[in-house]
Amino acid sequence: MAVEESILGAGERERREIVGYIQMLLDSINDLMIKYKLELKNMGVINRLAIITEIITMHKYNPETYMGTYWEELVSIINTIKQDQKLANELKDIEELIEKINSLRQLAKF
Repeated sequence: MAVEESILGAGERERREIVGYIQMLLDSINDLMIKYKLELKNMGVINRLAIITEIITMHKYNPETYMGTYWEELVSIINTIKQDQKLANELKDIEELIEKINSLRQLAKF
């Protein structure tokens, strides 16, 4: 492990792991937006959620690009969606992925 870290550099392994989890998160969010488009529109979050997921998709291999403002806004939108009883149950996998990404984010020091 120490050799791998010296080759990759500090936080590089975590960055690579984040990219994998981000892809799963984007897939889950896209599924949610398709399945609950009307509900998300009525909540007033679908447009911003779509824009943020597009930005993260464009830069998914460069987490340092989106781990600041865009990440915080995405988490905030997910927290808003959680307030809806119907949608809260649909967010379990998304919440788990966010937790994993947040823990890796701390290790990578974003």
